[in-house]
Amino acid sequence: MNMLMERYADIIIKRALSLEKGDVLSINTEEANSDFAHLIAKKAAAVTGNGSYIQNIENGRVVSTEEAASDYPIEKSATALLYLPVYKSYGKLPEESLLSAADIQRFRHLSEPLDNPLPSRPFVTAPVPSEEWGRFLDEEGGLRLSSSLIEALLSLGEDSYMEETETEVILYERDRLNEMKISKGRIADEEGTDITFSFLPGSEFATTIVKLENGRKFIPTVYAADIFRALDSSSVNGYFTSTRPFMLFGHIVHSFSARVENGRITDYSTDDLSADLFETYLRQDEKAGYLSELTLAEESNAASQIDFFAIPEWDRMRGIAITLGGPRPDSLVSDDARRAAVDSLVTLSIPIGSDTALVTGLDEDGDEITLMEDGFIKE
Repeated sequence: MNMLMERYADIIIKRALSLEKGDVLSINTEEANSDFAHLIAKKAAAVTGNGSYIQNIENGRVVSTEEAASDYPIEKSATALLYLPVYKSYGKLPEESLLSAADIQRFRHLSEPLDNPLPSRPFVTAPVPSEEWGRFLDEEGGLRLSSSLIEALLSLGEDSYMEETETEVILYERDRLNEMKISKGRIADEEGTDITFSFLPGSEFATTIVKLENGRKFIPTVYAADIFRALDSSSVNGYFTSTRPFMLFGHIVHSFSARVENGRITDYSTDDLSADLFETYLRQDEKAGYLSELTLAEESNAASQIDFFAIPEWDRMRGIAITLGGPRPDSLVSDDARRAAVDSLVTLSIPIGSDTALVTGLDEDGDEITLMEDGFIKE
C-alpha cells in the first residue's frame, strides 16, 4: 500500500471518524477495496485497542463478515461505521419519465428525509481512488488522476496533513454567522448571478461537520469546508449562472444559467443534452425545480482549487452553491422549519459563486451586513 493510501487511512481514522480508545469500527466495502479495508483495520486497532468488523458487500447486500486486526473474538458491537464505496460508472439513464428511488440514488440525486434524526455514532463515507473514477473525469485519467484528487483535497503530500485547523475555522465561522441573526440575503456576482432570498424561519447555519450529543465531532464526508442554510423557497427571485462543472444524471454540465421567480426556476439556458436531462430532473417531483438551500465555502479551501470531483458531497464545497429540490435536514432546527422546507425526492446542487461574488444579508434590525466578499466569509 503506497504512502498516499497510508495517509488517507490516517485521515479517515483520526480526523473523519475521530476514533477513540475502546471503539470498535465496522467497515462496509466490496472486494475491490479489501486491502485498504484491512489497512484501516490495522491502523484503527493501534488507536482503539480493538479489532474491526469488515463487512463485504455484493449487489448492495452484506454477504460475509470477518473480524480483522484482532487476535481474539470481538465481544463488542460497532461504535463507529465506515463505508468505502467502489466508484462505478453511472450507466445509461432509464427511458421512463419517472425514475425509481434506486435509480435516483444511483445518479446521486436522491435527497435526504427531512426528519432524519441526529446520528448517535460516527458514520463516514470515504471514496477510494480507482481506475473507473479517474477515467470518468478524463478518458486517460485512470487511478493516478483519482488519487491526485484525494491527495490535493486532503494535503496528503504535506507533512502537516493531519492538522485540523480548517475544521476549527469552519465551526467558528458557522457560529459567527448564526450570531448575526441574518434573515434575508442577496448574492451578486459579475459572472452572471443576482438573487435575493430569505432564510427559512426556524433554520440556522450548519456545516457537514457533525457534533454528537456527547460532544464528539466527526466528518461524514472525510473533508468539510461548507456552511449551509435552508432558504424560504417562495422568497427567492433573480437569476444565476453556474461557475464550475456539476453532475446531472451522470453527465457533466459545463454551463447553466436560470431565472428564478418566487423560488421556482421559470427559464434556463444550457446545451441541448443538458437541457434534456434537466427536463428529466424536473419531471421527477413537483418541487424539484425550487431553490431550497444556500451553501457558502471559501474560495481558498482545498475543494475550490479542484474543478470537478464527480462526488456531489465534495463538489458543493467548491465555493457558493445553491440547491434545488430537497435540502439537507441539518440546518432545520424546528419542527415548523421541517414542515415548511422544500420536500422533494430529488436534489441537485449547482455552483454559482466565484471570488467576485458579494453575499450580503439583513440582520433582525434591518441593517445590511457583508457575509462573503473576495471569496472569503467576513469577520
